[in-house]
Amino acid sequence: MIARATLISIATSAILLAAALPQGNGKIVKISTSGMSEDKVSAITGIHEGDEYSIAAIQAAAANLERALKQAGYVDAKVSVSATQKDDGMKVSFNVDKGEPIKVKKVTFIGNHKISSKILEENIVNKPGGWFSWLTGSGIAVPSQLEVDMARVRDEYLKRGYLDVKIDKPLMKTDFASKTAEVTFRILNEGEPYKVSSLKLEPIPGFDNKKLQKKFELKEGQVFNVEYLRHDLQKLIEEAGNKGYAFANAQPRFRKNDATHTIDVIYSVNLGPKVKIHDVKIFGNTKTKDHVIRRYIYLAPGDTFNLQDLKDSKEELQRTGFFDRVDLVPKKVGADAVDLDVNVKEAQTGSITAGLSYGSYDGLGVDASISDINLFGTGIGYSLSLEKSRKSHNYSISITDPRVFDSLYSVSFGLFHQKYEFIDYTKKEKGGYVSVGRKLTRHLDASVGISYSDVSYSDYDNNITSTDYNFDFTSYKKAAIFSTITYDTTDDYYVPRKGIYAQLYLEYAGFGKKSKYARFFKSEFKFATYYGMKKILNYDLILRAKLRAAYINNKGNTPRAERLYLGGSSYGVRGFTTASISPMGKDNNGNLYRLGGYKSAVVSLEASIPLDFITDKMRLTGFVDYGWIKGYNQTEKRGSVGAQIEWRSPFGPINLIFAKGFNKKPYDDTAKFEFTIGNKF
Repeated sequence: MIARATLISIATSAILLAAALPQGNGKIVKISTSGMSEDKVSAITGIHEGDEYSIAAIQAAAANLERALKQAGYVDAKVSVSATQKDDGMKVSFNVDKGEPIKVKKVTFIGNHKISSKILEENIVNKPGGWFSWLTGSGIAVPSQLEVDMARVRDEYLKRGYLDVKIDKPLMKTDFASKTAEVTFRILNEGEPYKVSSLKLEPIPGFDNKKLQKKFELKEGQVFNVEYLRHDLQKLIEEAGNKGYAFANAQPRFRKNDATHTIDVIYSVNLGPKVKIHDVKIFGNTKTKDHVIRRYIYLAPGDTFNLQDLKDSKEELQRTGFFDRVDLVPKKVGADAVDLDVNVKEAQTGSITAGLSYGSYDGLGVDASISDINLFGTGIGYSLSLEKSRKSHNYSISITDPRVFDSLYSVSFGLFHQKYEFIDYTKKEKGGYVSVGRKLTRHLDASVGISYSDVSYSDYDNNITSTDYNFDFTSYKKAAIFSTITYDTTDDYYVPRKGIYAQLYLEYAGFGKKSKYARFFKSEFKFATYYGMKKILNYDLILRAKLRAAYINNKGNTPRAERLYLGGSSYGVRGFTTASISPMGKDNNGNLYRLGGYKSAVVSLEASIPLDFITDKMRLTGFVDYGWIKGYNQTEKRGSVGAQIEWRSPFGPINLIFAKGFNKKPYDDTAKFEFTIGNKF
């Protein structure tokens, strides 16, 4: 009776759903969602923008989505869908109501004497939520994951050599009235740990077996570890893939001695045929030109397949910032050939803004700007900005072509007229620059350029009687040559989860008359490393460590505006006003003023988590900053703690920063809130 009622309910829902969907034609031009992110809905349903509109396909997609939610523990989940005809196709909307999920109240392990319950529980899905379960979504009962959880528990034993472990099927008792569940795992037999008595690799034609074996994590004489075994097998597949064997398969064989609790391990590799690229096909690029995408792909028709080239191509495309998603999928089209399908989802790379803005330091302002890092899909970036606020104005234009005519060369130039009111003075600067660069390796770029600027000061205190104070505010010109070297192995432009970013900037200003032109040498170094914890925690936590350091060597005239300062997101050490941290001078009347420094360094540690319940383009980041700056036999040290909301908005990346400074001095100028638009290091 229950089964029949369920069938009637499903059939009724299908009839109602079909009636709600109009007969339309054309492609799906827009998918909108409520209650769940668009990316997650598309991933589960397989429905994407650009697909042909079909009532049957949409109906099946909604049913699959509802079924997936129920399997994920949302037993009351309901999905409705609607569609409307637009001039150029159909707009489809999914409305997701997850309902109230079943939560895991308790997990019990019985029979585990060799490994603690805490360790066994660590990686399973069906366990009670922690302090931040309201944010991470953990603690929800997922019945479809019970058998996988049993495998995860078994894995913990296999990591420690317990090859004879036996585990009964887990039991989940659910109380639907309280929406809670209890899970029990029974360990029937733990056994004893096994050691690796011998480890061999069967000869592979064309490979150096000894060299390969040195890369293995599993070693003779150590306790068997299934995690090391998987690493070794994956390494063998990767090494084969890097030599063109796209379909290589690595397998282990075992000889287990129950009496001595030892095991012999033999690895073998079936290479299969060497594979060549038959064709490279690009899908999903509604804006970016095909040739722009192809210049970032290291595999072309006729090339021998290479797994490392495949990985590097994906990361190179993601680092452009042109796409929200990039997938490179080799598809077999013959015994020794594959097509490389490149699937991309375009990101919003351009913005047009006009209106009012507010900065925590600048105050209220008006601005109008237009910018794009992928103009008309050509890969060329430009920016035209007109901004004016209480403390500053910025009129600028810049154009950058990162790959001129699809070559390895880049070119950029810009013109600017800027005014910025610092705490002690106002600086006005106008000038321009031009630079030429080249891609040296896949991860290394270098450029060299020249710049010219004319700088004047105003709004400084004429009453200060220090001997050199007013001299510091003499107008000057700067003619400089500069060079930038950048190393970047990160996997994404907007939200990197792995890799290193490092940049060295060198500038020499020493041209023109001594009395009118600045003369100094400046070097600045930035370094950041990113580590995503998804594989370890099954949660999208990203750890970041950043360093920025700078040094100035005075060659006769280092104007105050060219010296080093800290404070604010632009200069380092959030929680302090922009460029407010500096070695201090004192005039004959005891008045303090900022001198600027010649050496500085800032270290930042950050932890970032997603705010998917708001939008999949927003994250919350906690941070600690600590910096020091030195000059004139004086060193200033400051730090701060805080949090910032990072939002990839339609107007560009926005950061809302809340910080509290520590190690403060009476003359410091703090800023508990800061608002910025644009990517910040």
